Amino acid sequence: MSWWTEEQDDVLREVSFRGAAFAAAEIERRCGVRHSVRAVEMRASRIHCSLAVQTVCPQCGAVGVKINRQTGMCPLCTERYHLEQERAFNEQLERERAHTEESAELEEVRRERDMMRQRNSRLCRKYGLKGRRERRGAPDVG
Repeated sequence: MSWWTEEQDDVLREVSFRGAAFAAAEIERRCGVRHSVRAVEMRASRIHCSLAVQTVCPQCGAVGVKINRQTGMCPLCTERYHLEQERAFNEQLERERAHTEESAELEEVRRERDMMRQRNSRLCRKYGLKGRRERRGAPDVG
């Protein structure tokens, strides 16, 4: 029978939320002293340390929080994850918008449209035809 040290008690308190078996293995790993699972349970009871297994967020390490089934993280980390996704999507949209507004193709299409409007305007003036605005309200004669 080996006596319990303060170091072993500290390890037990630190990892108790993972259960007795994990605590026994961790004490052996850190302190080099092997205690049975039953001995760990008895010591935890004596020092008023709960061995109830609690959930742990893998992202931030929060203990005893509800874990989201889809993300596997606590509510705060889940919201941070969704915020990062929205930021990334926003950056993608901004890049696409900038590409569309600043592209050479846009300038080319605008130039061609302006050229066609000018050509149509000249034809309307030369032959006395109705322009686009006048034709909107008038019925088609054909």
